Amino acid sequence: MDLITRECGSGVVVAFPQQVQLEGEQSRLFKDRIREVIDGRSGRIIVDLEKVDFIDSSGLGALISALKVLRSNGGDLVLSSMSAQVRTVFEITRLLRVFEVYQDPDSAMGRVESPLATMATTRRE
Repeated sequence: MDLITRECGSGVVVAFPQQVQLEGEQSRLFKDRIREVIDGRSGRIIVDLEKVDFIDSSGLGALISALKVLRSNGGDLVLSSMSAQVRTVFEITRLLRVFEVYQDPDSAMGRVESPLATMATTRRE
């Protein structure tokens, strides 16, 4: 599976070059490819889901696996540009509580502090 990657500060934006359904074999290929991108990284990875038409449990599993690897290295994985259908899957599975989701990669790149730091700052104000 081909992925488009571009460096952005201390992170990387990962996008799909064409429309894809993240299920079955495509999920396995994505999982292998995203692990290559992550290899040893500790920064932020932004997965741009704009061209993902559909995602099933194997696609969700690939994203969760990547998130766990990055967090164990001190990094993070965030998502952007979800279609309504993909967002519904994340809502039903309650994975919106696990992943940070942004409208687009540029919004995700602008975020530098962790969600807990943001919450703590907001509470003090």
